[in-house]
Amino acid sequence: MPFSEPAEIALVRSLREDSIAAFDALYNMYFPGVYANILSLVKDEAAAQDIVQEVFIRLWEKRKALHDDQPAGNWLFVVSYNRSVNHLRAVLRKRLQIESLENTVTEDDEWQITSIQLDMLEKAIEKLPPQRKKVFLLCKMQGKTYAEAASELKISHYTVKEHIVKATRFIREYVSLQPEWQALIVTLPLFTGMIGR
Repeated sequence: MPFSEPAEIALVRSLREDSIAAFDALYNMYFPGVYANILSLVKDEAAAQDIVQEVFIRLWEKRKALHDDQPAGNWLFVVSYNRSVNHLRAVLRKRLQIESLENTVTEDDEWQITSIQLDMLEKAIEKLPPQRKKVFLLCKMQGKTYAEAASELKISHYTVKEHIVKATRFIREYVSLQPEWQALIVTLPLFTGMIGR
């Protein structure tokens, strides 16, 4: 059962103060959705399990850098997407036996990129109409199926699908108009994939 936003923000604040109980609560809340999102990208259960563990280890390592007024779900979504894309690139390079330096990103660079992405994504989500925002968060952040979201919100499966299509289109357009987007085109050209799937 997801926490309310104020309750989750309180957990993030506790996490920043090294609370293992807060970490465990966030892990239990988000693990299923984050794992489902990763698996939908990498199509490999073993790799998805490794990546989801890396994501939550990263959450603990970077707890002091989190904004204590923001839910953790958005951060986990962005980081898990980036880790999944990195995995897919590594698999592709291995298959093609190509050594590529173009995507060499340091840990600090990765954190800066993640912060920019997260900021853009959160601003775009906040501009969605209330019901569309709920649908997007349920399906894309919590990993719920359209049917589950429809049942929870007492709307039709078709309405959920329409909300997702319109939310995705709006977020993609919003992001493409941001000045920070130009830097991300070079460093992470697949960013729109995470909001477009």
